[in-house]
Amino acid sequence: MRKLFVFFLLNIFSLGIYAQKADLILTGGNIITLKQKGDRAEAIAMKDGYVLAVGTAGEIEKYKSADTRVVQLNGKTVIPGFNDVHQHPAPVYSFEEPYATLELDTVSSMKNLISLIRRKAAITPKGMLIRGVGYNETKLGGQPIRDSLDRASTDHPILITHVSGHLSAANSFLMELNGINENTKDPAGGAFERYHGTNKPDGICKEAAAGYLHHAKNILYPPKPTEEQEMAGYRLYFNKVLASGLTSIGDAWTTPEKVGVYRKLVAEGFPMRFNLIIGVDYLDQVLSGKIPQMNTDYLRISTIKVFHGNSLSGKTCWLYQPYDMINPVTGKKDYYGIPPVRSQAGLDSLFFKIHHAGWQIACHSNGDREIDMVINAIENAQKLDPRPDPRHRIEHCSITNQGILDRIKKDGIVPVFHCYMYELGEKMLVYGPERISMLHPTKTAQDMGIVYALHSDAPISPYQAMPRLGSAVTRKTKEGIVIGANQCIDAEDGIKAYTYAGAYATFEENKKGKLQPGFFADMVVLDADPTTIAPDDIRNIKVNFTIVAGKIVYQR
Repeated sequence: MRKLFVFFLLNIFSLGIYAQKADLILTGGNIITLKQKGDRAEAIAMKDGYVLAVGTAGEIEKYKSADTRVVQLNGKTVIPGFNDVHQHPAPVYSFEEPYATLELDTVSSMKNLISLIRRKAAITPKGMLIRGVGYNETKLGGQPIRDSLDRASTDHPILITHVSGHLSAANSFLMELNGINENTKDPAGGAFERYHGTNKPDGICKEAAAGYLHHAKNILYPPKPTEEQEMAGYRLYFNKVLASGLTSIGDAWTTPEKVGVYRKLVAEGFPMRFNLIIGVDYLDQVLSGKIPQMNTDYLRISTIKVFHGNSLSGKTCWLYQPYDMINPVTGKKDYYGIPPVRSQAGLDSLFFKIHHAGWQIACHSNGDREIDMVINAIENAQKLDPRPDPRHRIEHCSITNQGILDRIKKDGIVPVFHCYMYELGEKMLVYGPERISMLHPTKTAQDMGIVYALHSDAPISPYQAMPRLGSAVTRKTKEGIVIGANQCIDAEDGIKAYTYAGAYATFEENKKGKLQPGFFADMVVLDADPTTIAPDDIRNIKVNFTIVAGKIVYQR
């Protein structure tokens, strides 16, 4: 009798499933489900924003109705939507707008940089600040010191930031406006580069020193865009992000004002899933309840961003052993980077406050000496207030060693690794071969069973998903140099790290990051299979469709 009852229930369940008809079916393709490694399907059905079924074309046919939209894939590859868990979204404006910041990541020479800033100066009122982001001194042929920027304009203050985000360059106008001169001492956690043999700052301001560039009260900042101009700029940015194959993103320094932007985007039905990582500067607003936790399908607020440490590509992160480079100040190999501002006791206190309040910590840290301090603080917080699976994160987690990875696994920490070797790999050579072998150690972490996520840190590296995946697989620079060959992973493992593991980093692994029934119907259709194409060609794969919640939101 019991067997008959179970048989009856199973049949009722099966009839219920089959009675459902799909809103959208993709068929005749190569679907990488990530259910387990190597799992493939031919077709997928979606309904009400979720995956309804995955299987052969014949198996999925039963979910088709007259109202179902059917897309023939013709052999194209489908993967879960990419999840870039750490980037820095910003609105996109036209060059002519006074509030537009110059994008400098593609500027290939000092001559071109000066020319671009001159063009901006020509349409900017005298005395108004000109801003730029993403310069790369390797492309420019050297740092854009104040002498170079003075050639662009002496009538405007000029402030441009390094591709790492941890160095800033200023012209003489801005330096003098802020009273930065030979008598200005380096602040804790920062340094002013100086002309050789003198104390005169040359315009390059590292880490905390960049804050001095905003001290003057009479800086004439560009006007702010209107609310609608700002929202239009964000829509343009995120539509570009969707076109690149990303369906979820993490904003890794969200201000209270930006929380409002995301609430508006979600309210108007913008088809992207947002995880907001609130900047630690706003911790009081978090603890007071002004910024409450939230966990909906499209908006998650549950994480606090902390900085403890400095820059990898900017060569300021703090190391146990000196950089493999000559210190220009001493002429010796005795440069260890810039120590963090916080002491271990200060970091312990901060982490405990966040942890005890029930929030997740996402801490920026690059150097091995910094990372150990971060792990110490996480362990201290958990010892004082044990929480099941707090899943705290280390963002970038760059220079590691076996001891660091052992502690990460023991403590259940999620490392969020960079994959930007193509654009910035040449900057890693100053760390020497031994450290490079454990730089962003994706393969070692994978072999140890550590769940790690990948990210772009855009605009530090471009957010486009396929170049990021290709960089994780090959770890090659533009010049073809492989940075840490022992840490290369295969394409399917890279896809998993950029999809499912991203969901794991935000406690969403049971609803996104895989293509199986009950999961969000978020996916991308590619014009080639990353797992079979030559690894060097992965970065050039095109996104044909992006689908969020079962709806096509981008089509090439």
